[in-house]
Amino acid sequence: MIKVTNLRKKFKDLVVLDGIDIEVNRGEVVAIIGPSGSGKSTLLRCLNLLETPDDGVIQIGEATLNAKSYSRKEAHLLRQQTAMVFQNYNLFKNKTALQNITESLIVTKKMKAAEAKKIGEALLEQVGLASKADSYPITLSGGQQQRIGIARALAVNPHAILLDEPTSALDPELVSEVLQVIKGIAERQTTMVIVTHEMAFAREVADKVIFMADGHIVEQGTPEQLFENTQNARTKRFLQQIG
Repeated sequence: MIKVTNLRKKFKDLVVLDGIDIEVNRGEVVAIIGPSGSGKSTLLRCLNLLETPDDGVIQIGEATLNAKSYSRKEAHLLRQQTAMVFQNYNLFKNKTALQNITESLIVTKKMKAAEAKKIGEALLEQVGLASKADSYPITLSGGQQQRIGIARALAVNPHAILLDEPTSALDPELVSEVLQVIKGIAERQTTMVIVTHEMAFAREVADKVIFMADGHIVEQGTPEQLFENTQNARTKRFLQQIG
């Protein structure tokens, strides 16, 4: 579903990603963990070209892109393969919850409004917000806004959903409601790549965990391998610090 080969990215003289290789299978949930500044969010943003990688090959679903040389059409096709859930929701403030979900269906997929509305209402039901269809973001809690963001990502039926620290902007008491929604989506065999600081969640929901530090993948494996049986000193140190 996703294959990344030798991905590199630097900002001026700072190397943020230094030869990243990853594979994500269909229906797999992959959690990316690591200290701040390790390149986790940049990796995620490179997958849909929110950041432009300097080198490497990205394959997602039906799209393959060589960072050294690609056309606008190839970039567009790659972006269509995924949907992103952001830290700070990125909802349209002037649109209702339902309109936020249906916007991309109507504008990008040229779907009839009635059909888009039906999909949007079903997704609001799925994330537990059927009663909030006509509410504007300003009237919703952070957790509710993030659940709308997740529903919006699901609406376009992407090959994979990319979640960039989806709970980091939330008050602690709102984190679990968003994690429950993500867990429910994972149970439906949706391919997801999640950058997260929630270790208990990564351990419970992820099929594979990737530990990054200083722009490199230090270790990857099952949650059991990483959290309980790691032999890597760098991984051990990180887990002890956050434990």
